[in-house]
Amino acid sequence: MVLPAAPVAHVCGVVLPALPRLILDLRRVPVSPGTSGEPLTSLRSRPTAGGRSEGQAVLRDVVTAVGLTKRYRGSERPAVDDVSFEIAGGETVGLLGPNGAGKTTLIKMICGVTTPTSGEIRVFDADPVRQPVLAKSGIGAMHQTGPFDMMLPALDNLRIAARFRGLRWRDVRPWALEVSDFLGLSGAMQRLVFQMSGGQRQRLQLVRALLTIPQLLILDEPSAGLDVAGRRQVERFVTWLREEHGVTVLWTSHHIDELERNSQRVLVIDRGKVLRFAKPRELVEEFGSTHLLVTVEDPASGGLVAAWAESAGLRAKAEDDEVRIDDANARDVLPELSRYCQDHAIAITGVSTAVDSLEEVFLRMTGNEG
Repeated sequence: MVLPAAPVAHVCGVVLPALPRLILDLRRVPVSPGTSGEPLTSLRSRPTAGGRSEGQAVLRDVVTAVGLTKRYRGSERPAVDDVSFEIAGGETVGLLGPNGAGKTTLIKMICGVTTPTSGEIRVFDADPVRQPVLAKSGIGAMHQTGPFDMMLPALDNLRIAARFRGLRWRDVRPWALEVSDFLGLSGAMQRLVFQMSGGQRQRLQLVRALLTIPQLLILDEPSAGLDVAGRRQVERFVTWLREEHGVTVLWTSHHIDELERNSQRVLVIDRGKVLRFAKPRELVEEFGSTHLLVTVEDPASGGLVAAWAESAGLRAKAEDDEVRIDDANARDVLPELSRYCQDHAIAITGVSTAVDSLEEVFLRMTGNEG
């Protein structure tokens, strides 16, 4: 592979003209963001991107969209339709929507890869298309699929990525190796990329997006292909970036529980339109419901309890030894339910109430509730 003679910037998958040398803060100051994996107290070589020195206040609004619309030729409806929102500096935002909702198109417009049909998008108060250097120099992006040279070792791929972004490899190498180590890649960095597992390649993409600490980190399905332990590792690391460095995070995930745990706000999008932009708790309060869970001793009795609840005008569903009754007033029928079970020799082993999860709320909001 022939590398360009002059430094260029490679941000969000686009090669840009040469950027001014990014200011790198390589002071080795102890930190203690979390546990599991290689302790993050070792992550001290922390080059920053976008001309932001460590300790500098984050911007109030990192991303602003007003009436943002993207219509592709030949499409019956816009991929993104009159979308408006603001993402504050240091905020973690989950982008949630079904397949084809417009999430990827929205990310491409934030990155300046796709030009809006109408409306306005501002990143760091700059237009990503007309002012690419100002808008993109502080972005680190991890896409679902990214180009690797499969016949080169992982470490060489990172070196090439650094060169494309106008970075000196000797400056970012210590940090890249420490991040790789924490994400469990230390033993795989000399391996050819085609020899790596899917999960390892996924984590390598995250390392590549974080050759410097960006002001805005965009993660498109960062946990795809990872096991539960790997997912939690990525979550802890992203949380540390936000808490210790004020990094603004925008991410998508099919693991809705992941977004619920880690997002301060969730942008719900469907068919190109924003349905809600709120805290997970607020979404659950607005669209969720309280339900009653009745556990019976004999799973065969669950169907009888569910049938009785439906005859009382309640929505009920039996699954194994548990009957879920969806109604805010379900507790009011407990005395009658108890008498019914006594009359039919059905042993109840437990009764509890629960609130819908964000996943259940999302399915209800998008009309995909089973």
